[in-house]
Amino acid sequence: MNIANDIYNAAIDSGYANCGIISPDRILGYDDMLKERIKSVPSSEGFYQGMMTFSHVKERYPWARSLIICVHDYSKYRYPEEMQGRYAKAFFLSPEEGRTDGYNKDRFETWLTVHGIRWDGFNDFPLRYSAMQAGMGIIRRNNFFYTENGSYVVLLGYVTDMDCTLIHECSVRPCSEKCTLCRKACRPQALCEAYTIDPMRCISFWTTFGKGTVPGDLNEDMFEEWICGCDNCQDICPHNRIKKWNEGEPFSELEKIAPLITPDRLSEQSDEFLRERIITKTDNHLEPTDTDVLRRCAERAQRFIEQNKN
Repeated sequence: MNIANDIYNAAIDSGYANCGIISPDRILGYDDMLKERIKSVPSSEGFYQGMMTFSHVKERYPWARSLIICVHDYSKYRYPEEMQGRYAKAFFLSPEEGRTDGYNKDRFETWLTVHGIRWDGFNDFPLRYSAMQAGMGIIRRNNFFYTENGSYVVLLGYVTDMDCTLIHECSVRPCSEKCTLCRKACRPQALCEAYTIDPMRCISFWTTFGKGTVPGDLNEDMFEEWICGCDNCQDICPHNRIKKWNEGEPFSELEKIAPLITPDRLSEQSDEFLRERIITKTDNHLEPTDTDVLRRCAERAQRFIEQNKN
């Protein structure tokens, strides 16, 4: 029995687009990458320092022998026009608990258990770096992980006790060293250098974990119409431009709720609606108590629209 191939086939049968398996030792270089980022952007030290332990998998899981990284490709779905430029697609196209859109996480985990594999669903290791080490794609200059289909993917990881590997031959071509489109598209200049980000200037951070705050060194106009997350540096990328978001399969109830959460209408919605129909779709980037965060961001987005009508 080739357990690595069996794991791969189980992942594909569970709806994932790809699966790779690496030794925990292959991600030890992640620390050096973080140190380079901190050196380039000293203000990011507080943010990245907490990630320094991510590569030390064996310290937390002494029994770990391999890391499984699964790829869910959400570019196959269409995305409502009302949500484009306002809600990050990775959040709202990630399957919710109990739904069958996309991948079947429970099915894959049940397969691992039934086949006697000890595992832990573990996302506190560097998923993008791990997926790159597994040969499934590359990290581009905007810091996102890309497969041949682009960066519109979600990564999931598992620690297992199986001593096996499955490393693909990567055929994704690198970015042009002359390309600066993603950096120019980032109005707060969070992408201060290629492959480097200052998270404290990132719109996605401030509209989610930052609770809708506009920090003193940024201004509202930089946020444009973004209410939850930001896709500017991905949407402008030439390696993503082949995707037309008005094409593809419908996803869950997005097309039904999209007209209700435009900047001018979101504030009308009840706390219950926002908690149960919107916040559950933000991939844990907002908490159930963050209804006013959504309203605050929607009001800011509406001000931007009003100021730029002409």
